[in-house]
Amino acid sequence: MKIGTINIDWFKKSKATKNLMEEKINKQDFDFLIVTENVLSFNFNQKYYTYHSQQIPTDKEFQHLHYGDYLKGETPVRTSIYSKYKSIETIKVADDYTSVCHKFNVAKKEIIIYGSIIGTWGIKYQNEIAKTELENFKTDIQTISAQNENVIIVGDFNTSFFENEKRELATIKSRSELVAITDKLKINRATENLKENIDHIFISSKLHHQSQIAVSVFLENDCLKDEPHQGICVEII
Repeated sequence: MKIGTINIDWFKKSKATKNLMEEKINKQDFDFLIVTENVLSFNFNQKYYTYHSQQIPTDKEFQHLHYGDYLKGETPVRTSIYSKYKSIETIKVADDYTSVCHKFNVAKKEIIIYGSIIGTWGIKYQNEIAKTELENFKTDIQTISAQNENVIIVGDFNTSFFENEKRELATIKSRSELVAITDKLKINRATENLKENIDHIFISSKLHHQSQIAVSVFLENDCLKDEPHQGICVEII
């Protein structure tokens, strides 16, 4: 099973960068791809099922931004799951504008995919917005993990796990908070050793212990032109 994630920054980059992203994504043959800061028009492969967080309003200001003006007519979706498998259940989340969660049947195993963003404004509005997103994230994964054994948690967490990189939501201590909650729930931070990386894939304890895990980068941040975001991948065998 191959899971990838990438923040595409609403496809605001040049046409050449957009084409490169689409090309790199299509080469990976993902079972699941979680895209953050997505737009509704992005549909990289018609063979995939698509599950979005709730569309952000475009006819008014929403959390300090008028997205309709900002994205010039594109419809913003903070988090999307593209899947080779059809969802068998929608899992409730605390904030459906920011997170999306579904259950899938993969090789006779029920797999939960939870996608989210912590810090939708990056370092801005940490106490106002990011703190709530972090608390929602913690609530979601505690609830989901209590009810399901095979959980994969994916998204843009605006947090590196290397202290010397100083890449975290420092006001809300996102690094220590994420370490604490994942340690408490015995969730493996599969991508924590990727340097200059703030997008992550975490794996529940049982699924991690039953599998071989390979971590890789499929699109480096110098190509993505959105440091320190990169396209990352975890293969679970």
